[in-house]
Amino acid sequence: MTIFSYHTRSRASGFSLLEVLITIIVMSFGLLGIAGLLIKGMGFNNASYVRSVATQQAYDMGDRIRANAAGARAGNYNAISYTANQTCNACPAAGCAANILAAYDACYWNTQNETLLPMGRGTITRDGDEFVISVKWDSNKDGVVDGDDKGIELRTQL
Repeated sequence: MTIFSYHTRSRASGFSLLEVLITIIVMSFGLLGIAGLLIKGMGFNNASYVRSVATQQAYDMGDRIRANAAGARAGNYNAISYTANQTCNACPAAGCAANILAAYDACYWNTQNETLLPMGRGTITRDGDEFVISVKWDSNKDGVVDGDDKGIELRTQL
């Protein structure tokens, strides 16, 4: 009887070692899957954050246009495009003309777009009574802002 139980015990101990090894392998794949989900989720979270900043930037320029109605009516916001590395000249403390304020608004806005968004750029065009405010950034991370990148477009009126 002692010999029979010795053989049973030695087989069982080897089998449990194999079970532990298989369990470790299965858990490793599960943990790798969870890590992948976390990384993907962080990427979606970052994309959402950038989109929200771009939306806020578009609304900021819409507010600037409405605040400088005289400059908007005079056509100072009709065709604003992105220019890299601008130096913005602030208005004098006593106040400034509508066209100077519009130039400052455009410069400051695009400087902020550059700072807050990855390769952020803003343009404004006028379509009748509407101003079309577009904010684009390097959303696909290919190093250029082009037609493949997503953007925000806001239409506003005076």
